[in-house]
This record gives sequence, structure tokens and C-alpha cells, in this order.
Amino acid sequence: MALNPAMDALNERIGFAEMLVMLVRQRCADSGSNRTSRTGLHLRVPVDERPSVRRGLDALIEHGVLGTSGGDIGLTLQGRAFLAYCRRLRGEPHGPGDLNDLDTVHRLVTAIEDDERLDSDQTPDEVRTLPGRLEEHRERKRSGSFRFWVMLAVVLAVLCVVLLALPPR
Repeated sequence: MALNPAMDALNERIGFAEMLVMLVRQRCADSGSNRTSRTGLHLRVPVDERPSVRRGLDALIEHGVLGTSGGDIGLTLQGRAFLAYCRRLRGEPHGPGDLNDLDTVHRLVTAIEDDERLDSDQTPDEVRTLPGRLEEHRERKRSGSFRFWVMLAVVLAVLCVVLLALPPR
């Protein structure tokens, strides 16, 4: 049974492209900017998924869905039109910033459907869950970092106690 029947209407390449665009958009929103570090985005992705993400981002840049400036990546107007199209396919309401450029969307969808670089190495379910898995990974790293600092503080405290307990020479 499908988790989201409306998403099944999207072919796998369109779904993968949408997920990549959403990742870029989310990273931009998190940083409060209209672009984000492409390298930083790659580093958040699990190692075994990086090649397909890199190929997909390259394809979306070539098709004009995403744009680059130096080492940064962000959405273009065509990218916003593509996301609006994907939202409409899922039956979501038309948003205030949605672009409704049917010629652009038709050209993009055709180009994405024909581009083999947008074939993911993962199953469609794994592609759909990538944003959530990245968030879980980030939380684990954060909690691991916290544990590191707590352990360091404990070791330093024990070291101080030992040094203070030593008799003076």
C-alpha cells in the first residue's frame, strides 16, 4: 500500500528532483538566505548516496531549476515554478509565491523525465525519506557532540581534583 498515492503520480525522476530541490530550499531557509553551500549540502548526505545526489544536483543546475554562485547553490525562478507544480500534483493549495508558468514547467518536467542523471541509486521510499534521515543524523551528531563535551568536562574536573589533592612539594 502506498504511503502517499498522490506522490505515486510523480515518476521516480520527478520525485528525486523534487526531493533535491526541497533539500536545497530547506538548507536555504535554515540559513536565512536564498542560497546555501553546495559542499555543506553534500556533507550532510550519507556517503553511499552522495554520487546520485551530486549527479542530480548537476542535472538540476543544467536544466535551470537550481542556480550556482561560486560554491553556493539556490533555487531559481524556474525551480520555484517546478516546486509549485509538484505541490499541485499532490493536491496542495496554490501558495502566494507560486509561479504558474506552464511552458517553463512543461519544459522542465520533460527535461527531468529524460535525464538519466536523475535516476537515484536508492529506492523511491529511501529517496522520500532522505530529508528525515538527514535530520535524524544531524540530531545524533548534535547529541554525540554534547556527550563529548560532557565527558571532557568530567575528565578535566577529575584531573583538577587529583592535582589539588596532591601534597605540595
